[in-house]
Amino acid sequence: MYFTQLTTKEFQEFVDHHFSHYTQSAAHYEYRAEHYQDAYLLGVKDDSENVLAACLLTKARSFKFFNYFYTHRGPVMDYNNIELVNFFFKNLTDYLKKENCLYVLADPYVLESVRNADGEILEHYHNEHFKKELEQLGYKHQGYTTGYSDMSQIRWLSVLDLKGKNGKEVLNEMDYQTRRNIKKTYEMGVEVKDLSIEETPKFYRLFHMAEEKHGFKFRDEAYFEYMQKVYGDNASLKLAYVDLDKYLTTLREKHDDLEQQIAEVNKALEESPNSKKQKNKHNQLSQQLNGNQRKIAETEEMIQTDGKELDLAAALYIHNEHEVYYLSSGSNPKYNRYMGAYRLQWEMIKFALENGIERYNFYGITGDFSEDAEDAGVQQFKKGFNAQVEEYIGDFIKPIKPFWYAVSSLLGKIRH
Repeated sequence: MYFTQLTTKEFQEFVDHHFSHYTQSAAHYEYRAEHYQDAYLLGVKDDSENVLAACLLTKARSFKFFNYFYTHRGPVMDYNNIELVNFFFKNLTDYLKKENCLYVLADPYVLESVRNADGEILEHYHNEHFKKELEQLGYKHQGYTTGYSDMSQIRWLSVLDLKGKNGKEVLNEMDYQTRRNIKKTYEMGVEVKDLSIEETPKFYRLFHMAEEKHGFKFRDEAYFEYMQKVYGDNASLKLAYVDLDKYLTTLREKHDDLEQQIAEVNKALEESPNSKKQKNKHNQLSQQLNGNQRKIAETEEMIQTDGKELDLAAALYIHNEHEVYYLSSGSNPKYNRYMGAYRLQWEMIKFALENGIERYNFYGITGDFSEDAEDAGVQQFKKGFNAQVEEYIGDFIKPIKPFWYAVSSLLGKIRH
């Protein structure tokens, strides 16, 4: 086998057929190569020209005179093949030395454990041989971290397994309240539509509301435009909304139907005044009618104050052959009762099922499963969909120029 550069076609075919993160894509490479000239496709082939390993790397300036390289949840390979692991990373070091590399950060998409939503380990993966091999090659593991970091990819993901399931099965495996909330979004006229890249400000307005509510600052609007440009048709902005005129029409049709049912019950009561069954039915229908009339009044008032269409929640999604990723979202807390976030998730879960994608990735959580975790509410939301927690192995750093890496670390030029 030999270490080599890969064509975009070779690379994409390999990652399509081997489990890989969305960042390991030809679209990502082509955009970075065209606009920044900072991306590389490297891999290993056997003597028959079959690709055995593939990795998209990007570089950035570090410590003024050197370059820093990052593997973007790569490389993509069989990590149980220690000979291949050794061969790839040894040759990567030789390659990076020629690229004036100060250090490289690798964060393989390798599972450490699968847990239930409460953090209890269901399955542990034995990565000792792989980890030991990397450490012998000079890669220092950065620890089993929890929490969010702006310096590395999140180590804890919340994932819904869709393999071999249909929509009914997926829905039935969710908890009762989540199923009920999804059902209610249909009753309340919640719909989902695509936003174009020109409509990114509409998404960002809702995203910024989430930032203000939770007291964090993540990305600016330009970042979300960038993600759509990079990933093209594999990226989408989705908006959950209510057309209040349509909803009002539905409510009025229900009003007429309930009145007709009550009239039929009244007629039955005239014939049988002491019928307990008809009296109970009359009470139930009257309660439904009163509730529906209240909704009509509220909706008519909201049209006057807020307009005919309400933007409830929006989210950025990316998908590849293996997963749909729910990356960033926001919602208007004023309209929480419409539960737009639930409808967004369900529509995209259906998208995954319809396209034969076997994993729905709710993405990052902190890995803190205590009641006072900063993302406790988020964890409960994802738990309701029957998502499990996947813990990944984490980051490894390899100094390519050890002396200058030590100097830059002492000077605080490298954060890790």
